[in-house]
Amino acid sequence: MNPETLREHVLESDDDLRDAVELLLQRANQRQLWLLFIDGRGRLGEPLMPMADYPSDPLELVTAEDLGEVTHAHLLSHRIGMLRELTGNAAVVLVWERVGDEVVENDVRAWARAMKRQIGLLGIPLRAQFLLHTRGVRQLHADDWL
Repeated sequence: MNPETLREHVLESDDDLRDAVELLLQRANQRQLWLLFIDGRGRLGEPLMPMADYPSDPLELVTAEDLGEVTHAHLLSHRIGMLRELTGNAAVVLVWERVGDEVVENDVRAWARAMKRQIGLLGIPLRAQFLLHTRGVRQLHADDWL
């Protein structure tokens, strides 16, 4: 897999997906969330979206005109679902970027847990979550956010 052929590569396994994330994003340099999409054929879809300055607490309540009072995690999950549908993609991948080592810190743990729950409640296919850190990429699993 190389940058020129990445979009044509079917990401069959979690290792393929991790390799693609590492090839695309390489190393962390700030705190942000990357939203990636997977198309119906299992390839990297469009768009690839960075989202800086997401709130520190995923469970804090916020009021949205169309949803009323919901948590930040619910609002973000809802918007991700809308983007997935509008772009015709099959699944989403979340990459939590932050400067530091591969240890999953409380903020990433809280967001990963909240997003897994909210995205699941909304029926949005979540392919995987990753931590992009200073030295590379680590896939997040259930024991990382419990």
